[in-house]
Amino acid sequence: MPLKNKLNQYELDMALAVLRDKRLPLHELKQKTVAVSGGGDLHRAILYSLLYLNETKALDMSVISVGERFSTLYEDDGFCVKEPDELGAVDYYIEAGFLRYAGCDDAAFSSCIDRAMRVTAALSKAQVGRVLLLSSAAVYGTPDREMSLSENEYSDAGFALSNATAVMLQCVENIFAGAAHMHGFTVTTLRCAALTAPFAELEVSEKLLQPLSQNQPITFAPHGRKVTLVSINDLLTALYYGLLLCDAGEVYNVGGDDSALSPLMLAAVTEELFGAAVSIEDDGVRLHGCAVNCDKLKQLGWAPLVGAKDALLIAKNAYDGSDRVFMFSDSYDGKLSAVQQTLLGFLKEVDRICRKNDIQYFLGGGSLLGAVRHKGFIPWDDDADVMMLRDDYEKFRSVLKTDLPPYITDQNTEEANHFAFTKLRLNDTILSTEFSARFKGLHNGVFLDVLAQDKTAKKGFAQKLHMKMTAQLRWLVLNKWRGTPMNANNKLVSFIGDVIKAILPLSLLEKMQNGIMKRYHNKDTGMLYDSMGRNVERGAFPEEWLNEAVYVDFEDTKLPIPKEWDKYLTYLYGDYMDMIPVSERHVSHDIVRIDLGRFIDYGEKS
Repeated sequence: MPLKNKLNQYELDMALAVLRDKRLPLHELKQKTVAVSGGGDLHRAILYSLLYLNETKALDMSVISVGERFSTLYEDDGFCVKEPDELGAVDYYIEAGFLRYAGCDDAAFSSCIDRAMRVTAALSKAQVGRVLLLSSAAVYGTPDREMSLSENEYSDAGFALSNATAVMLQCVENIFAGAAHMHGFTVTTLRCAALTAPFAELEVSEKLLQPLSQNQPITFAPHGRKVTLVSINDLLTALYYGLLLCDAGEVYNVGGDDSALSPLMLAAVTEELFGAAVSIEDDGVRLHGCAVNCDKLKQLGWAPLVGAKDALLIAKNAYDGSDRVFMFSDSYDGKLSAVQQTLLGFLKEVDRICRKNDIQYFLGGGSLLGAVRHKGFIPWDDDADVMMLRDDYEKFRSVLKTDLPPYITDQNTEEANHFAFTKLRLNDTILSTEFSARFKGLHNGVFLDVLAQDKTAKKGFAQKLHMKMTAQLRWLVLNKWRGTPMNANNKLVSFIGDVIKAILPLSLLEKMQNGIMKRYHNKDTGMLYDSMGRNVERGAFPEEWLNEAVYVDFEDTKLPIPKEWDKYLTYLYGDYMDMIPVSERHVSHDIVRIDLGRFIDYGEKS
């Protein structure tokens, strides 16, 4: 069974985090042996990441879990469990056990040092290439001033009780450095900021997530140093930089961007995100560690992708163990649900017009996917699309003047509009994207897109040429309209495109664009393509997939989708039941202004 089928949405988000970074030379892990030690859920998350990478990239790695068996993982040719004294030859050894020592008493100090001695003793007997030690930013102690510390800027960490954690971690790092020097392996150390993850053994989980999950009030300190937070996804990505790009024997900080929070700032964020009851007292919550900068790691190309607020939201929902589909609820000033209700009203109007005039249409793109997978909108979707065959599309265009309600505008009637498809806008609303807001004469209301699916050549070179010409002409029109240069993969093609759009007027380019889209309109080729949408270059698909519509549940109504929806969605998305990663579930448009006005509950009134 593929690993992804064993993981929940949060575990999968962690497992594929590294695949978002295109700079990493992951191919260098091919046929390498990687061992992971440390115990607990962080150990498990690292294994998930390695094994998922092994599956998706066919790296043929050997992944070893040192001393820990996990019920979701079975041993096969690419994964096994070994005891520390059974390691043998290992290319990379990842030690993740020391992030579990958030606080420090006598027992924790002794246990931590004992573990460091046992691990390095085992490494001395194995043939290990590089060791990646996950340490903690608490190693820096407690700086007197509010500063973001670099790798060599230790604060005063004398043997006071308040500095016991820093002293303990410094001892651990020294033990590993000494063992590396004596036994011929190298150590790269990642000092992790306060790790924001749903793991119960971590400090953020114990001090924040657990009381939040139990609806308990949280008391924060009124003062204290800032502490940088980092998401588990960003730590896992940094881990691969440590293996593949960081220098041996060096130390690197790992933290989030704009994620350094004081106790009072953390209290405000907690109240904002979760509506939690917070109070301020001298003995309230303070996280171990300090503010750190990550410039050294960033110079290698690493960049954190999940901010502190998003990381806390994800970690809290994962900690709760809910199987509800996660989404960020603060999108569009908290009005994403209202935007979707407005779009639902739009869809009902299109359905009314099409039923009245015997026009066959289908939900398209993300709206179609939402109907099949969610029986409504994709929870984080912010637009709606419908599609028609060319004859139905032209018929739909012909009845808009008489059948469109007065509060909806057909944007194709505007002189400033040059979209290739029909865009309907809701009057007295504003939903300006970064693109549409730049044109003063353009209606910027909430919109719904209506697209034609046109015929293309039956097969072969003619089909590829037709779709290539469509794509190029659409780019010429778009770039001429917005006044930007062509940006093709080929410099010569870009230059020729810039010359063409400089010479030819926009009206002629649009005429050429529309002509090429309808090139095969009266021919019986049996093949279609997405001439107006974003899927021009996905290729052609059989016309029979859009021969018949079936009505399915969509929010509080029923709307039509292709009878062959499974084939069509597979053509568009592959395994369409796979959702995008949790940490990427933000809305897709760059909105610069939103005002729903009197249509804020349009869907309910429709």
